[in-house]
Amino acid sequence: MTIRQLKQRNFIRTPFFAATHLVAAGDEQRPYLPGKTKAVRRELPPRPGTTILSESIPLFYIAQNHDGFWVARAAEGRSGGLFLFRRSAVRFARKQSAPSGCALMFLNDPLELDVENCGSRFIEPLATAAGIAEVHVSTFAAFVGMAVTQWRKLVARMSRALAEVRRNRLAVERELFHGQYWLSSKNDDDLPVP
Repeated sequence: MTIRQLKQRNFIRTPFFAATHLVAAGDEQRPYLPGKTKAVRRELPPRPGTTILSESIPLFYIAQNHDGFWVARAAEGRSGGLFLFRRSAVRFARKQSAPSGCALMFLNDPLELDVENCGSRFIEPLATAAGIAEVHVSTFAAFVGMAVTQWRKLVARMSRALAEVRRNRLAVERELFHGQYWLSSKNDDDLPVP
């Protein structure tokens, strides 16, 4: 595990990813309900000892959740937020601990936000919409498949009907003109009387 206190401005370029893993407290899978978070309670890694990180320096955990959004959460659980980009989560942690700075711990395993979202406000509705789409995508795919099948049947029927009209027209032309003339009119009333 690597933890560094952030003092410089271009801290995003420094390699400080931690090789920490979360331990699952309960791995039961619950069905996704729109408007509800699918939060599975996980234990966060312990705060490093005072020889590594002073107690006066705030620690933020940063990881992606199951939906792929970035989560920034204070180790004490006082604040946290959901973000679309990793840099936004880092910026949130830096603003929450301004002006003194903070330490960041990047987690490899998913982290669900278990406090009120103080981050981006449009992420929660976006996650809910994605969950609803995920639930209904199989129904929608079946509907689209059925519509495509019915469309193909309709096109085949129309093709057969048009082919039948062409065959009838050719038969009429052969009978009336004995193969010497072709009709250019679309109206049968324009035909010459033999």
